[in-house]
Amino acid sequence: MRDVWLIRHAESTGNIGEATTTPREIPLSPRGLEQADRLAEQFPARPDLIVVSPFHRAMQTAEPLISRFADVPVLSLNVQEFTYLSIERSRGTNSVQRKPWTEEYWKRADPAYVDGGQSESFSEFILRTENFVRELAAESFDLAAVFTHEQVIKVMIWNSMRLAGEIDTAYMAAFHDFMGSFKIPNTAILPTLLDDDGVLYFGRIDRAEERV
Repeated sequence: MRDVWLIRHAESTGNIGEATTTPREIPLSPRGLEQADRLAEQFPARPDLIVVSPFHRAMQTAEPLISRFADVPVLSLNVQEFTYLSIERSRGTNSVQRKPWTEEYWKRADPAYVDGGQSESFSEFILRTENFVRELAAESFDLAAVFTHEQVIKVMIWNSMRLAGEIDTAYMAAFHDFMGSFKIPNTAILPTLLDDDGVLYFGRIDRAEERV
């Protein structure tokens, strides 16, 4: 068994309701930058590997820890957040403005539906997350720190609790209900164990409120 710590990025400008350009480019808020610094200062162990989502807010969150452990290898892997709304129509909007589109998307419950350019289907998101775990299992480490996003972490938890099955409308609707049932705070750490077969086992979420 190897240790994998899944870390949600620090507070972003999108998290506090500001308008955004593209999901990839959303930066941390001033408070989020402080959270990232505090996380690095209080990180309780030296990782053997740091994995970072290619999205800007995750990269900014990881930067202080990368600076603290400058000799630790860093990988950028596809653990970015689920982009299910078309960037063309959502560019320059905030979460309140996007809410009708978000509700429409999840009400449709079509795992194969792609809303527009640079978005992905729900099925693609699930399979991408599963593939990430396989990619991570191929790396050499005892402790990996993975800087990622809330929905990605929830998919990993969801996959660990369900038997393999078709990604259909019922699956998507059930995941949406599960996703809304709890929150993962910014900079929270979810410790997991990764076995030799590439299966993750989950521990208790470190809610991390004291870091802010």
